[in-house]
Amino acid sequence: AAATTDTAISIPANAVVLGVSVRVTTVIPTAATFTVTGTTSGTTFNTAAVSTAATTTDVGTLACPYKNGAAQTVRITPNAQPADNTGRVRVTIHYYDITPPTS
Repeated sequence: AAATTDTAISIPANAVVLGVSVRVTTVIPTAATFTVTGTTSGTTFNTAAVSTAATTTDVGTLACPYKNGAAQTVRITPNAQPADNTGRVRVTIHYYDITPPTS
């Protein structure tokens, strides 16, 4: 029930992000919409304000492809602070990571 919530998963450093998709699995109380951004970069991934209603989805490709310079989590920011922490959002990070030659 905070003004923002950061994910436990991170976008790896130097990954090329193709999208940060979301799905609301349990309605977020009080708020009507939310945004999806990089925690340290502030990069916006949601393509429109995402509804807090259950089963709402967003492909999360607004700023993509995006080259992520340093590892960072994803931040969910509702338009109003939720009344409690019962809301749930599934976040999926779609990316590829290049491994340079080792010899």
